Amino acid sequence: MPANPLARNDVLRSGDFTIDIVYRRVKLQEFLVRFDLTHPLVRAYKERAVCMVNSFRTELGSKRAIFDLLTDDAVTAKFPAAERRAIKDFVPSARLVQAAKTTYKNHKVDLPDFVMKHRNKLVLKPNDDNAELSTVYGARTDDLGWEKALRQAMRTPYVVQEVAEPTRVVFPLMQYGSLMMKDMQVDVHPHSFLGKVHGCSSWLSVAGAPGFSTLTGLAPTFLLEGK
Repeated sequence: MPANPLARNDVLRSGDFTIDIVYRRVKLQEFLVRFDLTHPLVRAYKERAVCMVNSFRTELGSKRAIFDLLTDDAVTAKFPAAERRAIKDFVPSARLVQAAKTTYKNHKVDLPDFVMKHRNKLVLKPNDDNAELSTVYGARTDDLGWEKALRQAMRTPYVVQEVAEPTRVVFPLMQYGSLMMKDMQVDVHPHSFLGKVHGCSSWLSVAGAPGFSTLTGLAPTFLLEGK
């Protein structure tokens, strides 16, 4: 992106080329390492001179720390009753990892001490998707490995979350020209626009497989209702 400000008539340009729409791939924190808020793209976005397909606001949806807020009763106390019930039913309890006191099932606990004592039902996840930071399941590591993972989580933004039991369904799959029935894990991704959910898709992965599989992928989702 050129260093020049917004060009003539508040139009974003690269040389003589007019830019009307931008698909952003760079993460916001990576963008701010190289540029500041006076960058032409930021100005164009702020002044609505360009359409950004995945706007800067979408970064909020990728931060796992948002689950800390959603499962904090002090934050959700004024939410509608139906929303609070949905959160309790579908969002596992989560906290940003830090040296602090927190509430777990109406009891005050020291968060690092609680994490160390209950590793079998907890998972440590980086706040941002990062190839250098890994997710650590307490049930899949020993006490020493869990302690090491907790120390890293105290230094780098991580959340600790109760492990949710995955949904598994048997699917017919075609592999190497043969039809087989395979146990697959299903993760549903809702599609929202302007604050409303308008549909969803499902991410299928081989249940229990630790690495990459060619069977993993996105699948359309249908809601089947009786007449």
